[in-house]
Amino acid sequence: ASVNYATTNYEKQNLASRYNPQLNAQSIRTSSVSYSRSIPEAKLNLSSSFNISQNMRDSTLSLTLPSLNISVSRIYPFKRKKGVGDERWYEKIAFTYSGSLSNSITDKEDHILHTDLFRDWKNGMKHSIPVSASFTAFKYINVTPSFNYTSRWYSYRVDQSWNEQTMSVQRDTVFGFNRVYNYNLAVSANTKLYGFYQPLIGKKVQMIRHVFTPNVSYSLAPDFSDSRYGFYKSYTYTDAQGEVRTVDYSPYTGSMYGVPGKGRSGTINMDVSNNVEMKVLSDKDSTGVRKISLIDELGASMSYNTAATAKPWSNLTTR
Repeated sequence: ASVNYATTNYEKQNLASRYNPQLNAQSIRTSSVSYSRSIPEAKLNLSSSFNISQNMRDSTLSLTLPSLNISVSRIYPFKRKKGVGDERWYEKIAFTYSGSLSNSITDKEDHILHTDLFRDWKNGMKHSIPVSASFTAFKYINVTPSFNYTSRWYSYRVDQSWNEQTMSVQRDTVFGFNRVYNYNLAVSANTKLYGFYQPLIGKKVQMIRHVFTPNVSYSLAPDFSDSRYGFYKSYTYTDAQGEVRTVDYSPYTGSMYGVPGKGRSGTINMDVSNNVEMKVLSDKDSTGVRKISLIDELGASMSYNTAATAKPWSNLTTR
């Protein structure tokens, strides 16, 4: 805890503050209290904080009460406590969890106690649950599917409409429980291919090894601006030239944890990596041989956007 708090009235009456230039110049005061707890047996970590920022010149308070973070480390929910035989495919499925909650407000010092928690404070909760697994296909190919889900909980939304009488945008705050979520699917596959070459001439070079690592991944996410989700809305109006205009907006813009982006996404990423080493005889090494790197890394990558209507291929990047 680090607390440095005083009311504005106290500062006005405090002679030491009034005639001390250093204290008088301290227009911003900050206070914070934090707490953290780890529960290893439950794989749970908790942290919370309470923060105040005071502007002594205009008696404005910025208050966060509380800011809470929760995380759960990797859990295998389907793993047997007593495994018999080979591991089942579903036992490799794992997930983690992270959540956060925040509740904040900025207002005058004498108004804070009279505010409504849901109507005046800016608050929200966010939950992130990534699920993944790792399998081996055809003995040599590593396949990793994953699913990422993020949910945001808000206590209000701001609807917009066009007011013909005032010729301006009208904003209406609607209070209630709102869930704004997004998710994406992904799968990746990679393997390693080894090539060995032993020179026919000379005995100093024992072996040359080439490691080729290809990697392919695919990710997919729907368009969360679609009307069935309700995360984006629109209104129309007629401008001064008589043309009808349509304005798209999100009722959750400016909320604590934002809103999912627009547009469907589907990307195929391709990457190859090469590494070349050779093993030579050496009197300086205790094993009698020494490894020399000929090519540390020679790679290339590019991607294909399945959702793009033009120029779906990315540039080819080499390294």
